[in-house]
Amino acid sequence: MPTQNGNSSRFYRLGTACARNPLKVLAAWAVLLVLAGALATQFLGGLSGSSNVVTGSDSQRASELISDKFDSSSTESDLVVFDSDSLTVDDPAYRSAVEAALNAVRSGDHVLNVTSPYAEGAEQQIAGDRRTAFAAVGMDGSDSELQSQATTFQERVASAVQNHEIDAYFTGYAPISAASVAQGNEDLARAESIGLPLALLVLLVAFGTLVAAGLPLLLGIFGVVLAFGALGVASFFTDFDVFVQSVVSMVGIALGIDYSLFIVTRYREERTRSDGSRADDVAAIGRTMATAGKAVLFSGSTVLISLAGLLIVRAPVVQTMAAGMMAAVAVMVVVTLTLLPALLGLLRGRINKFAVPGLRGKVEHPDPQRSAWARWTRLVMRRPLMLGGLAAVVMVTALVPAFGIRFGVDLGVGAVADTPAGRGYELVSQRFAPGVITPVNVVVNSKDGSFDKADLNAVAGLTADLRDDARTEQAVSMTSVLDQRVGSHSPTALERFLESDNAQDLGELVNAQGNTGVIVVYPSVRAESDEAHDLVHTIRDSMAPSALSGGEGDSSSLEVYVGGSTAEIVDISAENARATPLVILFVLGASFLLLLLAFRSVLLPLKAIVMNLLSVGAAFGLLVLVFQEGVGASLIGAEEAGFIQVILPLFAFAILFGLSMDYEVFLVSRMKEEWAATGDNRAAVSAGITHTAGVITAAASIMVVVFASFMFTDVLENKQMGFALAVAVLLDATLLRLFLVPAVMRLLGPANWWLPRWLDRILPRVDLGDGR
Repeated sequence: MPTQNGNSSRFYRLGTACARNPLKVLAAWAVLLVLAGALATQFLGGLSGSSNVVTGSDSQRASELISDKFDSSSTESDLVVFDSDSLTVDDPAYRSAVEAALNAVRSGDHVLNVTSPYAEGAEQQIAGDRRTAFAAVGMDGSDSELQSQATTFQERVASAVQNHEIDAYFTGYAPISAASVAQGNEDLARAESIGLPLALLVLLVAFGTLVAAGLPLLLGIFGVVLAFGALGVASFFTDFDVFVQSVVSMVGIALGIDYSLFIVTRYREERTRSDGSRADDVAAIGRTMATAGKAVLFSGSTVLISLAGLLIVRAPVVQTMAAGMMAAVAVMVVVTLTLLPALLGLLRGRINKFAVPGLRGKVEHPDPQRSAWARWTRLVMRRPLMLGGLAAVVMVTALVPAFGIRFGVDLGVGAVADTPAGRGYELVSQRFAPGVITPVNVVVNSKDGSFDKADLNAVAGLTADLRDDARTEQAVSMTSVLDQRVGSHSPTALERFLESDNAQDLGELVNAQGNTGVIVVYPSVRAESDEAHDLVHTIRDSMAPSALSGGEGDSSSLEVYVGGSTAEIVDISAENARATPLVILFVLGASFLLLLLAFRSVLLPLKAIVMNLLSVGAAFGLLVLVFQEGVGASLIGAEEAGFIQVILPLFAFAILFGLSMDYEVFLVSRMKEEWAATGDNRAAVSAGITHTAGVITAAASIMVVVFASFMFTDVLENKQMGFALAVAVLLDATLLRLFLVPAVMRLLGPANWWLPRWLDRILPRVDLGDGR
């Protein structure tokens, strides 16, 4: 029996208090669930499409200047795309349909201006075959406002042209984002319909009873709803990417089931020592929380710290995703430490009700020493070099492809290709140029008042250079419009034009004060292509400096910033490269310190870090092999993307390192209990594996099926993240925990537990055992 000191621990008292007062605890959580359900709708209703903005970047500064300096600038420019198999733009019926659709658009909210393909000077909005055309719609408003009305605009334009042998599609950032959110919801529902039943099946096999199996699943779902509610509060102050919904659900359900599984397993083991009385059952719950409960808190802390490393990345999309996952982890830990012991106190012996036929032995004779895991452990103890070496070879072989990783950004258009927004995007890309929807905005700003002659000459020179570039379809600026309309781009010509009735023809190319302008560049290549990224680098590194330097002393002091979707992709890729080593160092350093405190050993934290890096690296290697190189991609319903999403490895690293530490804590803390009791390293390693291998394997199996279910969605980010997490957990729970970890610890012997005396004296004590 535990000592009085163990029974008096805070975790023991927390467990017994919740177990003695289950109805009060359940009532409190029921109230929170109702509130969370209401707030979750706020979170889910405010999700936006993917954003690649980087705080303090060149592209963000460009966007801020446009917003600050232009009195009535559009937040974005969307397109109404028209297409017909039988009519051309010259047919009266085609023109009538276009005018009807645009009148419907003009009457909508947040519409600033509409440029018809029939407008003067808009010939470039009509395709060469004259069967496809588009109108540009300038809009203002927040992302959520524009997304919420995108479907309405599509319905309006489709209704206006339905009897005219012509199709109309509303496309652009907001319509594609709205379609992405809808696709994300569909993906999540599909993944959960696959993952949750499979998770229940694994739990049934692990526990052998319906009640014990259903409890972790129930808590996992409960925790996700609470996490969505917490994010609903945060959504009043910030926007969340649609991908947050998927990762919070993915990680939240997996961890919620994981933690509950460990607690329920330990409780059933502790209850075998109970006489069946309520007092003894409550004491068993207290002992469970004083051991497995502590490990859950410590494990959750390691996951939180790993995810906190992502806050180093100066990109709101990364930071909000990290915050979302941290909220899910925190909620899961609190639910596990309070609600679960209350439910166990309510169920007591009924935890073993409704045994599954054929698995009754798991209920009646849960003796770890007679299990297959005990036999396996004895084999590893006898052949550590052979089995450990075999596992190491497999892991290193899987890791090798990771050295050839190529990063890219998928804008999510492929996942919504069958929607009106997706079809409109593809039509524009095929019949015009991809850059029509994703232009590059070169913002020029004068720090010394209105543009002078040198400034305007620099803008004209830069515009000409951009037009001559093979990667550019078209470039338009205030100087190109002035040269066309008045034959000069002098400061006087600009001033007179801005004061004339034709000032609107300069649109958003120059502000009313004449000190900030935009060169709108329409690339001939897609925003996510290497050629488009090279164009941004060329503008920043050579074109702009060359144009500003002028000639014969005619230099300009203009500030030049390059913005737009393409530039944002370039900037988030650069930020990813900058932040990656910092995130890795933070996570590794924090993990080492936490494990040093937990295990009071120098070698065990180092061993854990090396092992975890090996499993993460192997998962990345297989990710590259499948999604980048296309090896076996068709087997999982994926396509060769040719690249890995630029922010995915950082996310996967932080999540996987936290989850790996999760298993490490549960495994080694059990070994430490035995080491403290016996002083026998071999016995400690054997006992740790024997008592935890089954539950770790069950937990890992659940994580694998939950994560793998996201591989069968349509969004590339979900597919790649689901694959990386599922493969890494599978490798970690099998080759690492069953082969390498016990083999290495067997070979290290008592050195596993070595800690210098001076360090032992100064380190605070964190006991993950039973409180003794």
